[in-house]
Amino acid sequence: MDFGDFILRLFFLAQNGIGVLGNTLLLSSYASTACAGHLLRPTHLIMANMAVANFLVLFFKGIPQMIFTWGVVYVLGDAACKLVYYIHRMARGLSLCTTCLLSVFQALTVSPAGGGWMRLKDIARRKVRFSCLLCWVSNLLMNFFIPLKIQARPRGLNSTSMQHYGLCSSETPKMAATKYTVLLTFPDVAFMVFMAAASAYMVLLLHRHHRRVRHVHSHSGAHRLSPETKATHTILLLAGTFIFFYFTNSVLTISHIYFSQSHLWLQHVPTFVAACYPTLSPLILMLRDPRAPTLCF
Repeated sequence: MDFGDFILRLFFLAQNGIGVLGNTLLLSSYASTACAGHLLRPTHLIMANMAVANFLVLFFKGIPQMIFTWGVVYVLGDAACKLVYYIHRMARGLSLCTTCLLSVFQALTVSPAGGGWMRLKDIARRKVRFSCLLCWVSNLLMNFFIPLKIQARPRGLNSTSMQHYGLCSSETPKMAATKYTVLLTFPDVAFMVFMAAASAYMVLLLHRHHRRVRHVHSHSGAHRLSPETKATHTILLLAGTFIFFYFTNSVLTISHIYFSQSHLWLQHVPTFVAACYPTLSPLILMLRDPRAPTLCF
């Protein structure tokens, strides 16, 4: 084991520890607020679902991958591999869906009060729970075929049709695996387009608002952002972080597929990058959200 591989293992360990702890604290804060009899804001309800998704991504992908990087290979059986990989794929899609939902909901929240926007805002507020449920159901159904293809990593078998995913593997031929990947990419692209459009719209609204109030701020000497504006900045940061790591992971994954490398860090960097958003998002929310609930025991 060279020094670079050892550093990668330490990074995986730190990433999973910070990510699991951060999402657990965030979920605990929302659960504490709900148990105290207070209603969660619609945005906090979406964030709670996003925290669950990110926790599942780290627990069912980050931790198994960390175990694999430390040299423990044959630890999961067929049934465990099917369950672990299915939950990981479902949670990954759920994280994207809830992040997109959060961006679209906030774009509607900060939109002008006139015209048909009020009706859309009212519908959005009333349909938040249904939208979160729809994210769960759609991702559970879209990944139904995953358990049919995944199995435990075989011992001492080197087949050209075998695709390895850390502790698990699949006998799906590379061409078929490419078709499955393309099929699963379509929903991702759709959510990314909606997220990018909502983010661009929020940036435009914030720019117009800044120009409108700049004169008032210059005379009063006060430049305090409203909670809604701070929340919008936070959600824009979340969306930007997701998009950045998503495309970075996609480029690294494609590079690894077509330019196979033997070094451990070149094989596992895409997985590490993919887990950066689930790790960073709870920290962003806890540090920047001005209306985030706090733990109360």
